[in-house]
Amino acid sequence: MKTQVKILILTVLFALTSCSEDANNSANSTAGFSASDINGTWKVSPSNLTIYISGASETNFGTATITSVGTAMPSGANGGQVLQEIEHIQGGYWNAYNYTYYTNGTWSQTSVVGLAMSDDKSQFQIGSAVYKRQ
Repeated sequence: MKTQVKILILTVLFALTSCSEDANNSANSTAGFSASDINGTWKVSPSNLTIYISGASETNFGTATITSVGTAMPSGANGGQVLQEIEHIQGGYWNAYNYTYYTNGTWSQTSVVGLAMSDDKSQFQIGSAVYKRQ
């Protein structure tokens, strides 16, 4: 379990250091995004982690709830809120507080992440992780 937590931490750190070009491109997109475009069900491969984002609008923050942990996290994380206060910044770019699940069943806010959406709105990235709309 300690190895899984270390891998998750390394993944988050990599995401924070590698998303600047995608963030810039998405934020400056002219594809006509609205804050609610991030809402929906999203899956990342190869782990098959699936999240459901809801509540994001021009006036409200959204949240992301894990609907399937796949092989990414322990089963106890299922149903947890992995992203909170998802906020549309501009264009195809959102910020959110990222939460890490610990094997004792607790969650902790660990970082702020950027979600960079493609112009066709079919996927977004957090660092190198690509979440595809389901």
